[in-house]
Amino acid sequence: MIIKPSIRSNFFINAHPLGIKKIIKEYIDDVKHMNKFEAPKRILIIGGSSGYGLASRISLAYGADAHTVNVSYEGEPKGKKTGTAGYWNNVFFQSFAKETHNIHKDFNGDAFSIEMKQKVLDYIKATFGQVDLIVYSLASGARMNTETNEIVRSHIKPLGEVAHGKTIDLQSMTVVDLTIEPATKQETDDTVFVMGGSDWADWIHFFDQNNALADGFKTVAYTYIGGPNTNEIYRNGTLGKAKEDLESKASKLNKLIKEKYKGEALISSSKAVVSKASVFIPQMPIYVSCLFDVMKAHKLHETTIEHKYRLFKDMIYGDKRITDDKMRIRLDHQEMDQKVQDETKRLMTSFDNQDVFLLKGTQMFMKEFYNINGFKVDDINYDEEVDIDALKNEYKTEDYSYE
Repeated sequence: MIIKPSIRSNFFINAHPLGIKKIIKEYIDDVKHMNKFEAPKRILIIGGSSGYGLASRISLAYGADAHTVNVSYEGEPKGKKTGTAGYWNNVFFQSFAKETHNIHKDFNGDAFSIEMKQKVLDYIKATFGQVDLIVYSLASGARMNTETNEIVRSHIKPLGEVAHGKTIDLQSMTVVDLTIEPATKQETDDTVFVMGGSDWADWIHFFDQNNALADGFKTVAYTYIGGPNTNEIYRNGTLGKAKEDLESKASKLNKLIKEKYKGEALISSSKAVVSKASVFIPQMPIYVSCLFDVMKAHKLHETTIEHKYRLFKDMIYGDKRITDDKMRIRLDHQEMDQKVQDETKRLMTSFDNQDVFLLKGTQMFMKEFYNINGFKVDDINYDEEVDIDALKNEYKTEDYSYE
């Protein structure tokens, strides 16, 4: 089939495998050109098929020569469906990572479920005995409540008052005005249930109870704090409540892990990036576009790979950790610099709607948004036929388990 980009409600409903293959190769090559760093070798990543999770996996596999196990929920190619970008990210990572001569395993299914936790535990116990690090980077809009047998969905809304803002409609390439009604208490509670810290805690407690955490064990979950330019819809909204819950769980987990394993549970605040999740958050595409413009001008911009490599090398396993008064790792310190935030705010309010597409930052944002789904990648001929079934069979591996 010939695969052209198809976007619905700021979501790609298809992916281009050959474009993704090239992007994964570029990510890996970027880390190969960085200095190696010392870190434990047995890594579990919850949500390692894209975004921060994928960048973490590549950084640890190639920067620290680690074994990696990933849990993610991705759509397999079937019929006219190309499969999700995350599916192909996993497949091509597996293909390239054979050169490391280490173990890299993928489980595809519901990371929230006890059945998946048990399967991953059984594999890790049989293969490694224990894990040294669990990275929690799950981004999901829904979660099954096993007590009620109902699917609970998150809601990205402000609290208390109506929020007004702008965002980019990525299908029509227009800026649209937004008015978002405040969340109800139920919507807020549902968002905390789906996107808060309870599942992270469930993974840690389950592995702890089954003697699967090593001495010196660490775990890190990713949050986003943001500043005044995103507070209304992010930190002061339902997402903020979910992140507060995540951070409160870190404090409790840290006490357990410190006492029992002489390790730590960490929260790391990441910089704003282009991801499958970020494009769904109202105002964020405008903010990230303007932020990229400012940070690029000041030579402060980092790719997602560079960002996560620095986290593990310098801050989790290095001696250059930056924390705030709540002991959160502030990997976002350059984004949160007051001058950067002030310039970004001025830029966000300085142009007419369509002028935003003239910014270099917006052009970077759009290219990355297409790239992470395999489109607009340099040197890929998008008019050529792609045999999805042949690719699937060629790169099929026993280390990719559909559960």
